[in-house]
Amino acid sequence: MLGINCHRLSAQDSVEKIINRNVMAGFENMRVSVTGKTLNISYENNLYRNKSLGLSKVLDNLSVSGYDTLRVVMLYNDLPIVVATIGSEDFQQFKKGRLSAVEATSRMVASYKTDNTWRILRTVKPVNSHVNKFDLVFYPQISVMNVLLSQIYEVQFNIAPALEVSLWRGMKFTGQVIFPIANHFVFGDEGNLIRSGIISLAQEFRLPGTILGRAVFGKFNSDRYGADLSLTHYLLKGRAYVKINGGYTGTNEYRNGQWFRNDLKTLTGFLKAGYYYTPLNVQLDGSAGRYLNGDYGLRGDCTRYFGETAVGFFAMLGSGTLNGGFHFTIPIGNRKFKKNRTFQMRAPSYFAWEYNAGTDFYYGQIYKTRPDENRVEQFYNPNFIIKNLLK
Repeated sequence: MLGINCHRLSAQDSVEKIINRNVMAGFENMRVSVTGKTLNISYENNLYRNKSLGLSKVLDNLSVSGYDTLRVVMLYNDLPIVVATIGSEDFQQFKKGRLSAVEATSRMVASYKTDNTWRILRTVKPVNSHVNKFDLVFYPQISVMNVLLSQIYEVQFNIAPALEVSLWRGMKFTGQVIFPIANHFVFGDEGNLIRSGIISLAQEFRLPGTILGRAVFGKFNSDRYGADLSLTHYLLKGRAYVKINGGYTGTNEYRNGQWFRNDLKTLTGFLKAGYYYTPLNVQLDGSAGRYLNGDYGLRGDCTRYFGETAVGFFAMLGSGTLNGGFHFTIPIGNRKFKKNRTFQMRAPSYFAWEYNAGTDFYYGQIYKTRPDENRVEQFYNPNFIIKNLLK
């Protein structure tokens, strides 16, 4: 049987029905195993933009499957991120309005501690694998400056399609091309060229416990190429984290009608920490480290989540200067994507923008390693997911 651990099954037909129902719904990397009256299942949601909505749809299917307890592992690029545990009867009672959100939350557990459940599921062959499925995502890029007396704002606007494909568990290739639509001269001659964007191989991985890692090689934004590594350790039941990040890069830039490439020689490194305050849906982040131009600095962010929207502000201190601004991430494009996909063209799930209130664009600079880097797309905080699930 596909995706079934036959040695653990006591109701094989029921499990087959569960798999078929979820695959037909469009969920990927389905794995199922049974331990007594507990149903262990993993899935990847490339169907719904909202992570909590995707989990809700899966639980709708599972809660009527005849098992007492549901243990559900949410995957990202076939890697376990969060495991949620809830009783089938509790979830049904909540959906029927007979159990309040407060009561349901007290009976549901979500955590980054996926080791025990994933150990049961990892050797099961996935059904509807995400490997070798292609997405062509058309990212909008907007930059705004206000440094000229003769013009209120100077704008750069690009359309940057990126071909994204998962090659194996945790590995993703991204190849992006930037097409300029509008470019004022303060952004430089390079802004008028059709050019490459992010071209990278990124390997996500997990270490025992609640440590997640990511290693990236390739060309990034900000005219940088090289390697980047990050490790994130989640604490306090997912409410807090500590992260270390390091990069070793060189430049690849366009000047005076020619492209110039410098050898790898720039080291960047950061220590970051954050805390999610569940009652107000507020994420607090702080970081200290070395930026691209050799300067050192501190940065603090405060972000408020409103469902799929994130709005916040930041402050930076470095090299004797104080800077700050605001940022936001908003949902765009479709709320739901294709159910069965080998290749699809689509808009990104979110648009992110950050406004730098200062006019210093030399200090405090850093690169991004993926085109969908924002404050919602990669935000898998289990407390946030459960709170939005049980609204």
